[in-house]
Amino acid sequence: MRYYLGLDGGGTKTAACILDESRRELGRGAGGPCNIATGALDSLRDSVLTATRQALDSAGLPPDTRFEAVCAGVAGYTAKRRRAEFTVLLSHSIPAIRHRLEPDFVIAWWGATEGKPGIIVSAGTGAVVYGRNEEGESHRRDGRGFLLGDHGSAFDIGRQALWTTLYYLGEQPVTRPLALAVLEEIGAVDADDLIEWVYRDFSPARIAGLAALVGAHASTGDEDAVALIESSARLLRTQAREVMNWLGLPQEVPIYGVGGLWNLGSTIKEPFCRESGELAPRWPAIELLEPAHDAAYGAALLAMQADEDA
Repeated sequence: MRYYLGLDGGGTKTAACILDESRRELGRGAGGPCNIATGALDSLRDSVLTATRQALDSAGLPPDTRFEAVCAGVAGYTAKRRRAEFTVLLSHSIPAIRHRLEPDFVIAWWGATEGKPGIIVSAGTGAVVYGRNEEGESHRRDGRGFLLGDHGSAFDIGRQALWTTLYYLGEQPVTRPLALAVLEEIGAVDADDLIEWVYRDFSPARIAGLAALVGAHASTGDEDAVALIESSARLLRTQAREVMNWLGLPQEVPIYGVGGLWNLGSTIKEPFCRESGELAPRWPAIELLEPAHDAAYGAALLAMQADEDA
């Protein structure tokens, strides 16, 4: 029996999935963070080993199992030097005939589509849209980080909510419901408090956490919150259309929502799926599908694909 290991290395945790040659899932495991751009090599090794050992134990396989192939999809993939170092780390840590490293959005695509033509709209703290066509050509939009991109992401929504609140703090008293809710959420009473909250112990995830508050207010019809969510949806939808056009995909191509921002449900899904304005007659509504599998399963599928291609 041949075994394949998929690793989904994120900024907060690592997920492992083991498949057999029939694509049957045998075991799962979890480890610590695995952002290769920011994590120390020892910490990355511990995360990978912990997740893999748990998966082997869950599958009832011995700790020294040798895999046919391993594929790790990781955050921080753009850091080229660390990419090379992590590839060496992976090959030394996990016994396998072949080792493969990919961006996290690629394994998310494989999990969502099972390798069939389609597009993922991955929206969480960051945002990236990625697709592949029947010929195996791929194209992506965004995923460039919170300073240079990630348009439509939870971070983008949170940042704009803070900016909107800061704007309304110029009015006394503040009466806009979303601004009042943001101030209460972060424990601020004035602009100085807001600025201090943003820059003290800054992290993109903390800013992104405000997206849930914005979504909750949008669901009640709060006009400021609705405007922010609809703007995010339009940005993501435009990028999905751009990927579709670039790859020559048909309008009915499957599009999958991946990432925590979609947990806002219809609040963001409805404006994403329907075109508005002058574009509406040209583009039919989008049906946003649930992924077939998660990214760790997708990484194991890609490990299997690498074995078949060898």
